Amino acid sequence: MFSITLRRLAQPAKDGVFSKLPPIAASNIYKAKTVWPPDFKQLTHQQQLRFEKKYKRRMFLANRSPRWDKAVKYAQLATMTAAMIYLLFFSEFEWWGQKYKPSEEIRKKTENLFGILDKDKRYEQSDDMIQGMHPSQSEAEKSKPN
Repeated sequence: MFSITLRRLAQPAKDGVFSKLPPIAASNIYKAKTVWPPDFKQLTHQQQLRFEKKYKRRMFLANRSPRWDKAVKYAQLATMTAAMIYLLFFSEFEWWGQKYKPSEEIRKKTENLFGILDKDKRYEQSDDMIQGMHPSQSEAEKSKPN
């Protein structure tokens, strides 16, 4: 039953694809001018600083990702905006044991669009309104006997 598995396990491992390829540095037709990374023990202090600055600059440029930074900034903005909206409109905090909640006034103002759609002021006349009948007046006029 396990004879095939045992036979395969007993065989020597095959050479991988990568072991057959020649080393890149040896087969490269464009030889490097200098060895990288350089041996810092053989360099002067000034050369060491120059290589360190070059390495830092290269690492900064290699790890720079403006798209990711922009996405993180937008995510932070969305999170903070959502948190502020939640705190202002939906929070149910009691302040020092009082019944007054800061979100109630904001809710009242936004429910009727800052007084434009207020139920009490719905049929008030303003200067820019077209002259029309109040619904309660039209019903009263219909019910009047002639």
